Amino acid sequence: MTDSAKYDIWLSLALGYSSPKPKAIHGLYNSIKEFYDGGENEWRLSGVLTQKDITSLSNTPISKALEIIARCDSLGISVIAFDDAEYPEKLSEIYDPPAVLYVKGKLPDFSTHLTIAMVGTRKATVYGKMASHLIAGSLAKVGAIIVSGGAVGIDSLSHIGAMEAGGVTVCVLGCGINYPYLMENKKMRDEIASTGALISAYPPDYPSGKFTFPERNRIISGLSDGVVVIEAGVKSGSLITARLAMEQGRDVFAVMGNITSPYSQGTNALIKDGAIPVTDFTDITSYYPQFSIVAEPDDPVIPVPVHKKHIGVSENAKKVYAVITAEPIHIDSITSASGLPVNRVLQAITELELEGLIASEKGRMYKII
Repeated sequence: MTDSAKYDIWLSLALGYSSPKPKAIHGLYNSIKEFYDGGENEWRLSGVLTQKDITSLSNTPISKALEIIARCDSLGISVIAFDDAEYPEKLSEIYDPPAVLYVKGKLPDFSTHLTIAMVGTRKATVYGKMASHLIAGSLAKVGAIIVSGGAVGIDSLSHIGAMEAGGVTVCVLGCGINYPYLMENKKMRDEIASTGALISAYPPDYPSGKFTFPERNRIISGLSDGVVVIEAGVKSGSLITARLAMEQGRDVFAVMGNITSPYSQGTNALIKDGAIPVTDFTDITSYYPQFSIVAEPDDPVIPVPVHKKHIGVSENAKKVYAVITAEPIHIDSITSASGLPVNRVLQAITELELEGLIASEKGRMYKII
């Protein structure tokens, strides 16, 4: 972390986490400290700030930035300022890059690796789950970095597919890295941080909100060379990411889907509007000859497990099996979703384990196999 980090944090606190003005200010001064030291008269002369901005800068003490840095230190979160050498060059080129990035783990080298964002619906179909897991895993096996948003559905399966293939994945959050959001995915986020990175434009303890996820979408696309939309409805947030990608000059890919499925309406519409259709991961890699692709995967990426049909178990076990997914799910969520009392759920889980239909993981989590 450089000394300028506190000034970039101060800028983001005063001007907002998605403002384009920090980038403009960096372009006018040799250092952000020079801008800070200039005071109100200098800020007016910069030509990029309104009176409201100047008042906000004046009313935001640098001590708040120092408190955030101390909090990051206590949590093992790195702070990367806009002019740090580690700040991703691809992201710095967009119109409104974050003034500062908070990182858990280690940022990969985006400049020398093909970086592909994968996004889609939270309510993924069996087809969408298989496609995201397979494409992300295959891309990761040949050296691409997979970027997504850590949500349930397509996001999670893309992260998991990349990690299971031994690759690197990056999760961009719409809240502070330590904020207790979507705790069923905490284990996955911890695994991502151990081999790749968790990234946020928001400081520790910052909550998710109505605008934080659309704001973080520009970072997902901004870090990437291309964005792949797996499944998306006509009003899906994934289409926001696709639109931002086009505005940023990124390639937009879409996996062709079932024309009768509402979760394919958005992706099929993207293809009609000019998105690159995808039926195989090589449809993506072939667009980037400048990157050194290792080779095709030596062994096929195993598709995500799906529910088996016509299983010979009790009716209660069938109800429980139906709510357990390929992504590990907690016993409390299983109980709630199945509508069965906990003792019946436990009996059903034992039955399903004996039949080899599910597997247990640490923390009373279960997944289909």
